[in-house]
Amino acid sequence: MNRAKSWGVEAKVGVFVLAALLLLGYMSLRVGKFSFVTWGDQFPLQARFTSVSGLAENGRVEIAGVEVGRIKAIHLSDGRALVDLLLRPGLDLRQDAQARIRTKGMLGEKYIELELGSPDNPALPAGGVISRTESAVEFDQLLSKVPALLDDFRPILNDVRAVSQTLQRVIGTTEGETSLKEILENFNQASKSLSQVARGLERGEGTLGKLLKDDGLYREVQGVVREVQSAAKNLTAFSDKLARGDGTIAKLVNDKGLYEQANQAITRLNRVAHKIDAAEGTLGKLVNDKSLYDDAKKAVKNVNQAMEGIKEQSPVTMMGVVGSTVLR
Repeated sequence: MNRAKSWGVEAKVGVFVLAALLLLGYMSLRVGKFSFVTWGDQFPLQARFTSVSGLAENGRVEIAGVEVGRIKAIHLSDGRALVDLLLRPGLDLRQDAQARIRTKGMLGEKYIELELGSPDNPALPAGGVISRTESAVEFDQLLSKVPALLDDFRPILNDVRAVSQTLQRVIGTTEGETSLKEILENFNQASKSLSQVARGLERGEGTLGKLLKDDGLYREVQGVVREVQSAAKNLTAFSDKLARGDGTIAKLVNDKGLYEQANQAITRLNRVAHKIDAAEGTLGKLVNDKSLYDDAKKAVKNVNQAMEGIKEQSPVTMMGVVGSTVLR
């Protein structure tokens, strides 16, 4: 009986130890990045990085989260890190392929992520070098940028502090508290007034409410818009007719012969006016001869005297007066 109990305890201990060894082996594989991948028929490539801090040999190479190879070796070349990669064949990498260093897991395991590149570019041959790379951002680099960020935020913090101090001086007193209450009450009253105005507009009250709610005004505006559109169409049609030379106005505008005739008529009128001004011809003499004007004035005066004499004389002597006036 005691022997059976001791065997049961020993079996449990053995199972526990075996499970612990298996877990330890698994963790060793994960931490040590051990791989059973054979490198015999892999596709070799290289990638240049400015920094590969934390990246280890035999690390993973992934595309879209899928493992496609391993890191074979890391060495220095011309001041930059040159990483040798062994990838599985058939990936169709292009000349513009890109390699980035990423971090995975709580232990900070770093791996290389690849992008195939554009299919329009030539294929990347075996042994080629990926020149488009991106190194991982280190934590110490982020920490080194913190002081600069604090310097940028310091003016903002100073402004916030100044505003808070001003508010404390204004509101911290009894008068400031009273003023703040009045401002809040005024704001509350203003919001109530705006609500009343909005309700009035919704009901169509007042001039603005009628403008918003009256369908007749909307129809009138539509009518005005249609009239404007019709006028614009008529104006367009009129301009088209002018361009084609249709109608009387278009002929007046576009007929060159009519323009020449009008120009000749104006020229002739200018000539006649010039002759009249120069006292040439009968009409020019009538307009410019002063003696003719005096004779005409004298004749009108004599006629007026004759008419006065006719009024004063009897019918018998009327003919004599007229005759003497004419013969004078």
